[in-house]
Amino acid sequence: MEKSRKTERSRAILGATVIYNNKNSTVECQIRNISKTGARLSISDTVSLPEEFDIEVPQKGKTYRARLCWRDESSAGIEFVLEAAASPAPGLQGRVAELEAENAALRLRIFDLRERLETALAAVDKPSAQRVA
Repeated sequence: MEKSRKTERSRAILGATVIYNNKNSTVECQIRNISKTGARLSISDTVSLPEEFDIEVPQKGKTYRARLCWRDESSAGIEFVLEAAASPAPGLQGRVAELEAENAALRLRIFDLRERLETALAAVDKPSAQRVA
């Protein structure tokens, strides 16, 4: 098996989530070694994996498209088909990006409302200033 690899793998202990069935099914697993082209997963033998699936690696902030190469009792070898970079980042990173965009929009709204309030207050103060004089 080692000799058929295109690149050398590094040891790792990374939490990951296998996502398949049109994003309706997820399975937690651990990546035990990883390279640019693939990885070895530690995964329960009671879980059946499809031939192709997405695998989310939160610690790397990436989601990969993967193909199952081999499987035994507690492990699975996968090959990365391509990085699913075009899809929005799931999990915390995606949520943080959404909240940052919402926060920026709210700041603009506050700025706009503050200007309107100052303009309205200035218009109200002018007539009363003329009456006193």
